[in-house]
Amino acid sequence: MATIGDVAREAGVSRSTVSSVLTGRKYVSPETRAKVDAAVAKLQFSVNAGARALATSRTMALGVVVGFHEAEFSPALATYLVALSDAAREEGYSVVLLTEPDGVEAVRRAISGRQVDGFVLLNVVDEDPRLEPINQARYPAVLLGMPQDPRGVDAVDLDFAAGAAMLVDHLADAGHREAVFLRWPEELYDAGSTYANRFASSAYERAERRGLRLVPIAVPVGPEQVRATLRDVLRNPENPHALLIHNDAAVAMLPFALHDLGLEVPTDRSVVSLHAAELARLYVLSFTAVESEPVAVCQTAVEMLAKRIASPESPAQKRLIVPHLESKGSVGTAA
Repeated sequence: MATIGDVAREAGVSRSTVSSVLTGRKYVSPETRAKVDAAVAKLQFSVNAGARALATSRTMALGVVVGFHEAEFSPALATYLVALSDAAREEGYSVVLLTEPDGVEAVRRAISGRQVDGFVLLNVVDEDPRLEPINQARYPAVLLGMPQDPRGVDAVDLDFAAGAAMLVDHLADAGHREAVFLRWPEELYDAGSTYANRFASSAYERAERRGLRLVPIAVPVGPEQVRATLRDVLRNPENPHALLIHNDAAVAMLPFALHDLGLEVPTDRSVVSLHAAELARLYVLSFTAVESEPVAVCQTAVEMLAKRIASPESPAQKRLIVPHLESKGSVGTAA
């Protein structure tokens, strides 16, 4: 049975273009649309998910298991959910959100009822308990996160360690010898959050190697709390003037706190951060940053899961997406 990938190859276009033609969500030129229509007809591609499910004994649905921690920043999570939904659609799947507080039980119910063909686990922590029912049932899954032991399950994430090293190097190369490290709340690290711990460990290691002293300050995620905390940090004359940020709420609210105190970047403060480009657009951020690449991460995750569903016995894979730093002139040369 033909897949959306087969149609894309036959028409000589991307899968996203095929998806746009089939769903009508985006404009596609008449010439390209004609190529896709011809490929659909030639391959007898069916967009009817119900018919395909009957033919393959599949639901054509992926379960996205969200274990949102109250110390995290919900707008940042939304960028991953949208990217996962888009990537799944391009592979011919729908998405079922599993958001119950008891993620283990939610996974068990979905497996016993054959509600989905596979799982994408978000907010992954080390020794994640949601892996137990997945491993017991040998059910297809992919982790959107990189625990120390994925326990034989496919895993993909941004290389947060490399991203942290890039940001530390950027400050050190500009002559900075100390920086405030605006971190997530401590409970997120204690919970075993893989992205938070990998970034922090790498930042400290790289800073020590480069002779850069980091002053760690945990920032809460509530808007008013964030703004007040940032003002206190910026007012304190003992704090370094360079800021290394790995906390989406902190970087989103930083422009407001800077404005409150009449401070300018990079004249008064130097800033580097790791955050999503979508977050930067939403909050009009213009800081030098490593982009968290939610689209690339989610596309890779869905592709890996689709392959796992098709080939359940193939060896487990781990993929780290290479980060890139975009300089926006928010780092001044240290005196």
